[in-house]
Amino acid sequence: MQPFSHSQWTAINALGQQVDRVLNEARVGLTMGGEPTYVSARDRTSLQWRYDALGEDKRHLGGQLLERLQAKLGPTGSMRHQGLGKLYPGEAAPRWALGCFWRLDGVPLWQNAALLAKDGTTTPCDRSMAKTFMTELMTCLAIPRQAMIAAREPEDSDSATPAAWVLPLLTTLVAGQPVWQSCRWTGFDQGMTLLPGDLAAALRLPLDRLVETETWLTEACPLLESAPIRPEPVPPLAAADSIRLALVVEVRQGTVHVFLPPIAAARSYADVLTAIEATAEVLDQPVILEGYGPPDHQGIQGFKITPDPGVLEVNIHPAASWDELVHLHHSLDEAAIACGLSCEKYGLDGRLLGTGGGAHITIGGATPQQSPLLRRPDLLRSFLTYWQHHPSLSYVFAGQYIGPTSQSPRIDEARHDSLYELEMAFLALAPGKAVPPEVMDRLLSPLLQDVAGSTHRTALCIDKLYPIYNDRLQLGLLEFRGFEMPPHTGLRLLQMLLIRALVAQFWQHPYTQPLQRWGAELRDRWLLPHYLLQDLQAVLQELRVGGYEFKLSWFTPFLVRRFPQNGKLPLRQPPGGVLELRTALEPWPVIGDAGGSGTARPVDNSLERLQVFLTGVTPESLPEGTLTERYAVLCNGYRLPLRATGHPGSYVSAVRFRARSPVGFAATVTASHLAIAPQTPLHFQVIDVAQNQGLGDLIYHTQLPQVSAEVTLPQSPEEARSRLQERFVPLPIGPVPHSIPPVVVHPETPMTLDLRLVVQKSAK
Repeated sequence: MQPFSHSQWTAINALGQQVDRVLNEARVGLTMGGEPTYVSARDRTSLQWRYDALGEDKRHLGGQLLERLQAKLGPTGSMRHQGLGKLYPGEAAPRWALGCFWRLDGVPLWQNAALLAKDGTTTPCDRSMAKTFMTELMTCLAIPRQAMIAAREPEDSDSATPAAWVLPLLTTLVAGQPVWQSCRWTGFDQGMTLLPGDLAAALRLPLDRLVETETWLTEACPLLESAPIRPEPVPPLAAADSIRLALVVEVRQGTVHVFLPPIAAARSYADVLTAIEATAEVLDQPVILEGYGPPDHQGIQGFKITPDPGVLEVNIHPAASWDELVHLHHSLDEAAIACGLSCEKYGLDGRLLGTGGGAHITIGGATPQQSPLLRRPDLLRSFLTYWQHHPSLSYVFAGQYIGPTSQSPRIDEARHDSLYELEMAFLALAPGKAVPPEVMDRLLSPLLQDVAGSTHRTALCIDKLYPIYNDRLQLGLLEFRGFEMPPHTGLRLLQMLLIRALVAQFWQHPYTQPLQRWGAELRDRWLLPHYLLQDLQAVLQELRVGGYEFKLSWFTPFLVRRFPQNGKLPLRQPPGGVLELRTALEPWPVIGDAGGSGTARPVDNSLERLQVFLTGVTPESLPEGTLTERYAVLCNGYRLPLRATGHPGSYVSAVRFRARSPVGFAATVTASHLAIAPQTPLHFQVIDVAQNQGLGDLIYHTQLPQVSAEVTLPQSPEEARSRLQERFVPLPIGPVPHSIPPVVVHPETPMTLDLRLVVQKSAK
């Protein structure tokens, strides 16, 4: 499986089987889900594949992917559904969410696939079919016809055929049994007029005009006798309450659309589907199901395809074993590629990038009550501590956007007192202690937040664990958000295997070490590939000690992609001496909400950081981390703080600089340090101070300050590689400066030359 050789994948697969055996023997009950994201393989320039959430092509490809995935992953009797996605501030309506669902007990959720209309097709019928369909459906549900209400468009006359038909509907308990309940809405005796717009009729009901209902209908019937799903109690409804939920039938683009209201119990949801299908069968009328999907963790499972800024996101259903994960994600990528989707894109400078939408991974159990995290709260403590101890787990697999204001900040990147308070909370999460789920939420939610107080934007997110403020999100899940979408299925599975092995390790040996105080090192040392590689090696070594034989070579594709080599310059002497430039990490700070209440947060991505690695030179007797004096590397005339790596003749440093002027939306708001112009190209010189001679010169070019209409994104891997190569230009060795400047660094970043700092100091 790409990108691994046959022998590598055989070893990875064998390790996956070994971890499964450990998890099964310990009865951990682990399930894993995820949210892979994709971009168009053909269109790399339109806004829907760069910034915008919605787009016509994205919706079309989402429909294609749904059909392919249903054929590959949906069992017989699965049901396609065009549902409601998230509603964000500044957006007029909820985003769409295409779903495929099925019953876990094997009973079909929808029997006749021909009665589900395909996306983008029509089964020509006019508005009158909406009334016919609703009338027959109410007969099937044994609800009197006087409960349904005609709904007209604002421009329609009273004589026009109604655009839709509305049925107030919910389930309640009568003598301990769930039944359908409906009523007559007052104020709509002559029908209702929909709110203006082009959204579905169900999203334009004038509910603000709804007052108390007249009387409850007593003819409510028992739910249909479908095979039982896990029973869920439905709270009784007091007679003074109003039904404010409705099922709506309308005809759009020549096809009947049935909008399902929120239904709390899976049994009730399955029953209303049975009634809808029976109606479609009688009328020989295919339908599109839309509205709200089935409730979670009640015996109905499925996946959803949703739009996100620049990407298509697939919320894939959880798998309980390694073999299921392999089949699931291989099938998913195979279907996505067949639809013309891709797992990667290119930057203007030619760098290979992920989709930009992430590939979050979730762990939990078959039900919230079976979640390993709720059964063993110390497992959550172990993960939080281990991730905080190992910055490589936060940064190696992440996308470009990292740092305190990113989509997945570490717990120690925001509040300075968070570690002290977290250690206090950990006292209640000691191994062997039973902690109620709601107590876990109250202990950790105030601490696992970003700088703005969001519990969602964190590297390890618990807002679907057991939030006391939202019953629907009490799912027993931990979400790992610091994962960018890998370009190959095998790499995503390797990430999941790493987490599965850590679950197995922590289940047997909880990780209860004190938290590390990295402080400013997170902005200096831990942004360099050299040290992140060492940290990842330490993680894999600890797993090997535990009996899980991970190989560093398996992770090479991640490292090469995350930290691309920009070029290597052979030195004049000694033989084998090399200066290497490699992309390091640079956090992107949010630069305020100057644009108002939009759906995007502007960030400053105008800075870059390079790792400078000098190797193969004459060894010095210096301990690791010592500042070397024998050699000097100058960048634009300023000396880098070379640090000994512990390997003879090998030194590392970093240079941070403004690579470009802010572009796009960021250019219209206040960016950081706008007075500092781009500091490119970068001129590097390697000097043997002892011999007073130059050893090598080069120029490094970055992205152009402005993106003109003529500069487009690379359209092929070959074009991308060509752009990367053009940025690194060796030069003839120039003269040695008359005096080698001293190292000027900030005490908080002793390994990094910040050109913004030294240039401003020199100007004074």
